[in-house]
Amino acid sequence: MRAVHPPVLVAVILSITLTVQSFSLLQAGPVAKIKLRAMTQNDESTGEQCTTNAEDQEAVTKLKSRLESNSAGTPTSNPEPSESWRNLPCVSIDEGAHKYVLIEAETPSVTGEAGECRTFVVSKRGASYHRNAAEPMIDILEKHQFRNIQVTGGGRILLEEDDKRISIFGYSYGFGKADHAVSKRVIESDDRYKDFEVTWSDAGY
Repeated sequence: MRAVHPPVLVAVILSITLTVQSFSLLQAGPVAKIKLRAMTQNDESTGEQCTTNAEDQEAVTKLKSRLESNSAGTPTSNPEPSESWRNLPCVSIDEGAHKYVLIEAETPSVTGEAGECRTFVVSKRGASYHRNAAEPMIDILEKHQFRNIQVTGGGRILLEEDDKRISIFGYSYGFGKADHAVSKRVIESDDRYKDFEVTWSDAGY
């Protein structure tokens, strides 16, 4: 019997999984079909729908390790952080259907004591993988001296500005499934989206 190369096997399994999910959503009504459209929407930067691969998984592992190492380290005596960190929005989502991540971080502290926990919802147009949505925001948080930064999960967000609708769903192969209920609360607390209908579901990828 001819052996199947592991990467080929993984690709076949992912393809079957997405096909089954797509069929299930087609049977589930109009709301689910919105999610199906987002699931099958091609990535704008590559023209392909990206799930994950060995290189992405390795990069995610390195990112998690770096964040854990920074959290476990002894706080350094940094100069007093700029007050500009207070103006960082907790919601940064792009129009259309894109991969998103849920990030938690402690606000800067001059005394070295633990700051307050803040939660950020970030989706990014053209993000092939969830880490591509996470890394720019992590860089911003580190620049503003946030501590104990964690990517708690991911999924997808479909933002429809004209219809004032936001759909949150799916999961991340690298970071796991985000708590979409938390993401919904964070988005609804943003005045820019107070008139939007925000829904979430565990369906889809």
